[in-house]
Amino acid sequence: MNKYLLCAMACAAALAAAACGPPEPKSPNLLLISVDTLRLDRLTCYGGPEGNTPHIDGLASQGVRFASVQAPRGLTWPSLTTLMTGLHPRTHQIRDNGAMLPEQFVTLPQKLTTAGYETGAFLSNMCDAPNRGLSTLFCAWWEESGPPAKRTRREWLSHDQPKWDAAITREAITFMRKERKQPFFAWVHYIDPHKPFDLVPEYARDEYDGSFPVDDDSLARLTLAQTPPTPAQRRQLLAIYDSQVSSTDAHIGAILTALQADGLADNTLVVFTADHGEELGDHNAYYYHLSSVYQQVLSVPLILRWPGRLPADLVTDAPIAAVDIAPTLLELLGLAAENDSMEGESRAGLARQEAGATGAATTFSEWRDRMVIVGQGNWRYIWNPDAVVTYGLPFKRDSDLGFSIAPEELYDLAADPLQQENVAAAYPEKTAALKARACAFVTEQDFHRSISHQLSPESEERLKSLGYLQGEEETSTATSPLSDHCPAKP
Repeated sequence: MNKYLLCAMACAAALAAAACGPPEPKSPNLLLISVDTLRLDRLTCYGGPEGNTPHIDGLASQGVRFASVQAPRGLTWPSLTTLMTGLHPRTHQIRDNGAMLPEQFVTLPQKLTTAGYETGAFLSNMCDAPNRGLSTLFCAWWEESGPPAKRTRREWLSHDQPKWDAAITREAITFMRKERKQPFFAWVHYIDPHKPFDLVPEYARDEYDGSFPVDDDSLARLTLAQTPPTPAQRRQLLAIYDSQVSSTDAHIGAILTALQADGLADNTLVVFTADHGEELGDHNAYYYHLSSVYQQVLSVPLILRWPGRLPADLVTDAPIAAVDIAPTLLELLGLAAENDSMEGESRAGLARQEAGATGAATTFSEWRDRMVIVGQGNWRYIWNPDAVVTYGLPFKRDSDLGFSIAPEELYDLAADPLQQENVAAAYPEKTAALKARACAFVTEQDFHRSISHQLSPESEERLKSLGYLQGEEETSTATSPLSDHCPAKP
């Protein structure tokens, strides 16, 4: 046979062998699970009651648990927008539920779409938010007939949150099981244990006896009378809240089981977090989150699991902020270049247990454009220079009561985790240093902005039904920027 023909045949065989060789590894999937109004200390793996959250605990034992994560605000839209953009609220401008994200800001789903991902979100809450970059958007509120017409507050408060959470679980599993060539990004956001505090009977605790009617009216009476719950009342409240937490944990378990059964677990980075927590009566006899600036609301969980790629059963105490989550995920997925437009810093090194990896030296949270909460190690400093009294159900602007916060508050979380003793006067140097950090944060980009919320009547009614809007005061722009209280720049 002609030697040139033999050479050609050999080359063809080599090319065929290469074509039949092992395929290029598929890019990893990303599953993001977030829970609305999830108080950190009700998760067993974060020190909560034994048996409350077996599936979340299992996730933590298989991955990396971050022990100190600071939310940007005790409100859903600002916090989840930070999660989706890697930007502080002062930058992305979402400081209230109902605000619209300016077009110049790019979301995590948009970045992943550009990188070739199929993106889907399965939401029990935040359905009206500007969830950009999603090829699939399923909202449990709208499951049957699209965005509902205007409803009364009582009708909204009678909704079936476990049913919504079951629906998004079902739809998320269907989406993940879909045959596709590209990787997927699936975001699942659960609403329970958000108010109303309704017992989920199958997860009722032994201590629950129904002796305390845990409804808005009974809780409002305690708040307005500034009467903390009795130990017996608090046991009933926590038993109900924990039943909602356990119900959500079971839905999360169903998703994780499906991921494993379908052979997707090893190539999927699973992320578990929350938008914020809940007061449950710890400050000002207040039970919700909108008005609070304390750690019961601002501490959130973060667990990352990726078999074979991240350590198992690792706990990192290094503090980070929720603004760091999106850049961390992008780096772990091999898309670090997409972090350029984000303010948060990647903490992938902490997740990988790399030598020299560090957390955030300082974290920042905000209450609209009127307060800054600064975290350094165990210290939490609250700066409220205008002595703003915050409002949110059951408080109203025309009442004599609100959620009172001193102009300066300082807490040592190591000695006082529930933040009951303001020690600002006892530590003047620490207080002054943290105020300086607050001013530096504020003056990097002025808080005082005019925001157009552009709410439809239906969206406004839904937000009011959940106690997020009470009138113009919740969507108006603050009249005094915090930067006015800082030294002028030279």
